[in-house]
Amino acid sequence: MNEPLSEDALKYIIGRLIRNANEAVAEGEDKSDIFKQGRKLAYYEMLDILKSELDVREQDLKEFGLDINLEHKYI
Repeated sequence: MNEPLSEDALKYIIGRLIRNANEAVAEGEDKSDIFKQGRKLAYYEMLDILKSELDVREQDLKEFGLDINLEHKYI
């Protein structure tokens, strides 16, 4: 299975990351739990990298679900 990653596949992967990030936010309300805080930060960093790379390539961030303020939502 050595196929190039399609745009639809990338959208699916990003969608999964966003769902997991939202779950991490819901679970990470306890500021004293450093594991949960680290999990939220890790999802933020992954999504931020993807958003930056798509933006540099002039992709429509809305199509990928990344037309949001990641810092406000996940940090």
